[in-house]
Amino acid sequence: MENLLNMNKNLSWTFLVLLIVYGCTKDYILQPISLKATFQSSEPNLFTSLDGTTYLSFISTDLSSEESKLYFSTLDLDNLKWNKPSLINSSADWFVNWADFPRITANNSNGLSVHYLQKSGEDTYSYDIKVMNSSDGGANWNKPLKLHTDNTKTEHGFVSTINYNNDFLSTYLDGRQNELAKHDKGVKPQMTLRSTSYNVNGEILMDKLIDDRVCDCCQTDLGITKSNIPITVYRDRSENETRDIYYSFFKDSNWSIPAVVNNDKWIISGCPVNGPAISTFKNSSSVVWYTEEEGESKLKIAFSENIINGFDDPILINANDPLGRVDIEMISETSSLISYMDIVDEKAYIKVQKINSITGNNKFIIIEEISNTRASGFPKINIIDNDKTIITWTDAQNKYNVKTMLLNNSYFD
Repeated sequence: MENLLNMNKNLSWTFLVLLIVYGCTKDYILQPISLKATFQSSEPNLFTSLDGTTYLSFISTDLSSEESKLYFSTLDLDNLKWNKPSLINSSADWFVNWADFPRITANNSNGLSVHYLQKSGEDTYSYDIKVMNSSDGGANWNKPLKLHTDNTKTEHGFVSTINYNNDFLSTYLDGRQNELAKHDKGVKPQMTLRSTSYNVNGEILMDKLIDDRVCDCCQTDLGITKSNIPITVYRDRSENETRDIYYSFFKDSNWSIPAVVNNDKWIISGCPVNGPAISTFKNSSSVVWYTEEEGESKLKIAFSENIINGFDDPILINANDPLGRVDIEMISETSSLISYMDIVDEKAYIKVQKINSITGNNKFIIIEEISNTRASGFPKINIIDNDKTIITWTDAQNKYNVKTMLLNNSYFD
């Protein structure tokens, strides 16, 4: 702990040195990826399929008409550009949110699935999760499917989706109990975590409750091991308002009893809108999250060699004054790359850092200065092979444009 404190005390000097290194090696280590769009873009997300195709999804909103459009594009790595964006769907009745945004996922047979949020009532937080699927790589899209089975005009969102048995498996926050409790005293009015699986044709295959009391608006995330065990992570909510990170895994057609990743004992009366992220490598997994344990902003990461046995004790990440908004990609059974937002000298920056479960913290790189407002959203990272990582975010300082950067992972060697 003393070493970590010393690191933080000297971070301003480290930051200055890093700027020099970054400036000298920028053309090689970091390269911008061009996205040619004449319209506003925001809320980006990334996914790389098993065949190596990398997808970018994002939203464009016309502020004059309030119409929102959902686009996707594929990566042309050789030319460091995104191919011409393709329109998936558009509407003026979507719920567009800085923290809860679409995610595109591919199966093994040229099938794609993407979700968005559509208003279901007059209340601000009354909206449904709508899913659209394509069986031909995005050339054509099926009619929207409602992911959840209830018809309550309550909040549904913060969706995570993975390719599972060549179908799609999603976990999401579901607010139906808030409405059902008005008519049934046996139901508690609280947010729940549910899962639904469906195929590319839009047929619902499974619908299950995972946890009947969770934090109201923190992101969920999903990973899957080589042994075909999905793992979901999320922020729980106890009766005394402790909101620590929990996990559950899907095995033998059932979700495991939710268990805590680590007892941070962060008690907060409202949702921090700062969920965890998980990644897997073979049968290992790692999860990163933000907490304010003991009143101090912290980032932690925990590894697991076998999810059946839970996670090891967490590693404290030597960030300066983190805002969280984390993402993660495992690059080996003992190492992960994480992204997060950090405040240094009163300015916000996107950082990517390599963490090793055996040796602890490793070096980091600053990607770019970023607005610390909600409009900048949640930066996302995606490994496209062992050597390269893509980072994407919303540039809220420049008329809401999606930016992407290619990072050469050799920087961390």
